[in-house]
Amino acid sequence: MRKYLKRSLSLPLLLLFVFAICLYIFITPLESSFANYTKSATIAVTEGAVVSSTSHKHVTKSLSELGRIPELSRHILFFNRVPKSGSEMLVLLLQWLQGQNNFRHVRLRGGNKRTLSRLEQEQLVDEVTDVIRDKAVPLTFDRHVYFINFTSFHKQSPTFINLIRDPVQKLISRFYYRRVTSNPRNPDLKFAPAIDLDRKYSQESLEECVTLKLSECTFVHGLPYDLTIPYFCGQDPRCMYFNDKWALATAKSNVERYFLAVGVLEELNATLEVFENIVPYFFKGVQDIYFKELFQPHHNKNKKRPDVKEYIRSYFKDIFVCEYDFYEWIKSRLFQQLQVLYGSNSHYH
Repeated sequence: MRKYLKRSLSLPLLLLFVFAICLYIFITPLESSFANYTKSATIAVTEGAVVSSTSHKHVTKSLSELGRIPELSRHILFFNRVPKSGSEMLVLLLQWLQGQNNFRHVRLRGGNKRTLSRLEQEQLVDEVTDVIRDKAVPLTFDRHVYFINFTSFHKQSPTFINLIRDPVQKLISRFYYRRVTSNPRNPDLKFAPAIDLDRKYSQESLEECVTLKLSECTFVHGLPYDLTIPYFCGQDPRCMYFNDKWALATAKSNVERYFLAVGVLEELNATLEVFENIVPYFFKGVQDIYFKELFQPHHNKNKKRPDVKEYIRSYFKDIFVCEYDFYEWIKSRLFQQLQVLYGSNSHYH
């Protein structure tokens, strides 16, 4: 009886064991499939959310996200204008050229402020980047502002251009401009030498200013001034220091890296020749327009400006050591570019 009972109990247990094994074999693939399905569905939902988000919010990718791209954009020019150097003429030419050369020129606001905080630099970079994205065409920008390194904000840099002037001529222009401009907040005068408060000297000539050793025509080594070098050196406070060797070296380095062409007002024909040949997309036909529409540099004129004696020019030229070093270097670079274009057949010297 016991033997029979034991045999009768073992049979159901055996069947139950076999059933459990079969059930495990059947359910395991289903669980795996369900897990894979859930994972893929999660990925799809996540990707869908990304697509949905980006379809409503445009996010400009950084250089690291874009991968290896050129440091400078060939389709974007930035003219960070040096004041009192013929910049209005060049802006006028760009405005005339934009129609025939199929690009847009954008005049940026805020040119009254040339030195920017890190946050203000980033805001300007974002403003330019947003315009580039929205317009989706080749663009040129202009603004009075010291050089900004776009790549330090992980954005592709525009190709920079500029136009400079003989430092003493620029000084003379600014000195007499102050005599016909009553606004003391004028940005072109902010970092010029301080004017004497005694108004009896307000109408003196440059020669008288030098003779009387007035502060308005006195430059002190190591003090900040709004001269030419900061527009190429950048936003570091040292860029404004008078006759600073570091600022000079940094300005030259930035020109070599970011400025495709820098013109010289006193060599305007050579400047336009270089611009038209080195930046042809934007400046094609610039010489024809200039000689048909502008027969002389178009800039703010001051009819009350007297002639300046040669000894005064020599006096300031001896003082402006770094400014003249930079000016002559830019002029040499300009003629080297012509030499590359035309070789020994260049008619400029």
